[in-house]
Amino acid sequence: MARKPTVAIGFFAAIVFSSAFAANTPCSGKKGGVAGCQNGAFLCRDGSVSTSKQVCTDAGVAATPIPQTVAPAAPASNTPTRGRSAAPPGDLPRTAATFTQAKKLVYERIYFDHQRTLYCGCQYDADRQVALDTCGLQDLASNKRAARIEAEHVFPAAQFGNFRTCWREPASFPQCHKADGETLSGRECCLRVDPVFVAAHNDLQNLYPEDGYLNGRRSDYNWGMVSGGTTYGTCDMRFDGSVRRVQPPVAIRGEIARTMFYMRDTYGFRLSRQDQQLYTAWNNQNPPDDWEIERNRRIKEIQGMGNAYVEEYRRL
Repeated sequence: MARKPTVAIGFFAAIVFSSAFAANTPCSGKKGGVAGCQNGAFLCRDGSVSTSKQVCTDAGVAATPIPQTVAPAAPASNTPTRGRSAAPPGDLPRTAATFTQAKKLVYERIYFDHQRTLYCGCQYDADRQVALDTCGLQDLASNKRAARIEAEHVFPAAQFGNFRTCWREPASFPQCHKADGETLSGRECCLRVDPVFVAAHNDLQNLYPEDGYLNGRRSDYNWGMVSGGTTYGTCDMRFDGSVRRVQPPVAIRGEIARTMFYMRDTYGFRLSRQDQQLYTAWNNQNPPDDWEIERNRRIKEIQGMGNAYVEEYRRL
């Protein structure tokens, strides 16, 4: 009986020590681990700055070097890098530093000889004007946005940004305050302070040329199966605003699924169990075609990393 207090005290001490150790571990727990280093402080993958007393160095947190396929590495900073490729720490693809650069790569390096939209297969010209009669969307001819090409995020930026502090609480970042005192939007803030978000936002694997109207109509709705929904022309793309869900045409479901899995695995983004089951079924039903394989090859040449779900395709 005399030993019980000693055991209890020892157990309590272990808990205290363990908690203290975890508290001093940079970016532990929900913060998702270390994303980079800034002025001696650890940048966490959720966009916050670690309060750990440990001091980091840029060299100390660098992981596997990212192949220099776009431009020389640019260090993480409090302001967006301009005119250079982003250099997110860790084993991530080497993506463009700005969305403008990313779109230019999409149009000029990836789709230069395959000028078709993802959702409905609309053809477009060198001026990025959509020929709506090539995909059954003539009824949208009076809509100016429908006639132009835009770069669509298959995995919506709002979905992966919403889990990052810079998106939810931009006011907590000094770098996200304008000179007039106003605060940047969550997207703008993350593009300024979060190198992992920048990489994901500009990742060519997640960007597809799309008719502007359908891009806007899709918004940040999740992918899924819907009963009914709104369609446009002869394109079997179904939009259900009541549940904020979009059902894509059968022919592109596999490509969408493999893109979603790539973004999940590469950046640690979350997918619900239901979504994972759905994307698994879509992947199995629609293997990569020749264009999806070629598209991935071109992106890998630029970013130094391909989509394993395309390169090493298998039923899941």
